[in-house]
Amino acid sequence: MKKLLVAISFYTRIPIHLKSEVTEDDFFSSMRLIPVVGILIGGVLAGLFWLLKSVPDDIRGLTLAVAYILLSGGLHIDGFMDSMDGLLSNRPKDRVFEIMKDSRVGAFGVLGILVLFSLLTVFLKYADWWMVFLFPVVGRSGALISASMTEYAKEKKELGARFMDDTKPIHGLLAGVLAVAVALPASFYHAGAVALAFLGTFIVTKWTVSKIGGNTGDTIGMVIEVTQAIFLVAAFYIV
Repeated sequence: MKKLLVAISFYTRIPIHLKSEVTEDDFFSSMRLIPVVGILIGGVLAGLFWLLKSVPDDIRGLTLAVAYILLSGGLHIDGFMDSMDGLLSNRPKDRVFEIMKDSRVGAFGVLGILVLFSLLTVFLKYADWWMVFLFPVVGRSGALISASMTEYAKEKKELGARFMDDTKPIHGLLAGVLAVAVALPASFYHAGAVALAFLGTFIVTKWTVSKIGGNTGDTIGMVIEVTQAIFLVAAFYIV
């Protein structure tokens, strides 16, 4: 339970009071519980969906997108923007890392977040409550799948290094199975959209590896955001 509370406190803006000291091992092992955090975020958003059931679709889509950002604290969106700036710069690997570390947001980051927010707003407008519940679960499961496929890209070990080192293929497999299992009560079509989203995870991860040789904390954040956006688009067309 402690590790789950640590994960919730780090990956959301939900206030959690931890009575005991959090060790380094507690912190890093809690990262593997991120799909469960996705279930919590999805549950809150699904509840909000039902509260907004009678309001115009445009307002509901925008409210859900903003609520998602507030719940997650924009943590992974920051990594998404940094990754867009670096990976789309077509610069050498070392320069890509410098761009990603720069606190300033470049043109690719701005364009990327505009596209991402537009996708969230539009497709959440048309989503059923199952899609609203599932997309944070799928995105965070994608993080474990991606991390289990790669090594840390930088020579100098930073925060994301141990996450990559400690995440094994079995963790990625279990995360994928969990997401599909959660989707199956909705329909096989919802589960199919999950599978398509994970195909997107695989493609994005391979693209990232081709650019910088692995993953970083920022690119894992990008994987989360891209994976759940792919899920929402796929679910719209096949559900």
